[in-house]
Amino acid sequence: MTDVNSSPPPAGWYPDPAGSDRTRWWNGFGWSDTYGETAPAAAPVGHTPPAGDLAAYGSSPSPAYAPAYGNAPAHANAPAYGAEELSAPEGTSPYTPFIWALAVLPVVGLISNIYTLVNFDQILADSLDPNAPLVAPVDIVQGAIGWVMIGLSVLLGVLDWRALKNAGVPRPFHWAWIFFSVIGVPVYMVGRSIVVRRRVGSGLAPMVVNLALIVVNFALGIVAAVVAVGAVLDSGMVP
Repeated sequence: MTDVNSSPPPAGWYPDPAGSDRTRWWNGFGWSDTYGETAPAAAPVGHTPPAGDLAAYGSSPSPAYAPAYGNAPAHANAPAYGAEELSAPEGTSPYTPFIWALAVLPVVGLISNIYTLVNFDQILADSLDPNAPLVAPVDIVQGAIGWVMIGLSVLLGVLDWRALKNAGVPRPFHWAWIFFSVIGVPVYMVGRSIVVRRRVGSGLAPMVVNLALIVVNFALGIVAAVVAVGAVLDSGMVP
């Protein structure tokens, strides 16, 4: 009898449980949407586990094709050793359009900082005008942009996470870490890049781009603060 508490079969190419003549990538805990070459002959009935074994891992493969726990069928593409290590199918891209959009999202903040620097004299004059509204329109716009960026970051993180799973990347870094971006910490970007690199062998480029933009943004913020202090001192507001 198969032990339901044993580890799932290792990642590798197995016959498609849907019954086609192709192989399908088992990523170590569920079937991906990645297909390979024509499947070899089905394993003997004596090596076939009950239908419910793999269903416990989020899949419903046909019993005639499901690999037995701890007993991967002989296949040219199956790992010969280190089978417990999770890996994506060969040739899987570590990049998605969503991660690149997320990587360059700090450009919006960069544009906002540049606008503040270029128009700081006018912004300061408006703030000293007794007839000016309590909240300047530019502050309202910048606040709205900030909330839109937070929502867009979460959406892009979810879409990127799903795209990686559909590509066959096992256990990608979870999108929920994107909420740390609210406090300015790119946890999802860093964690995602590290995990994908372990699964695929590459994928650090979006993280490098994102961190570089954050550093430039931070530097511009410091410059804007210095300019603001200098302008206030020159205006005579501080005796």
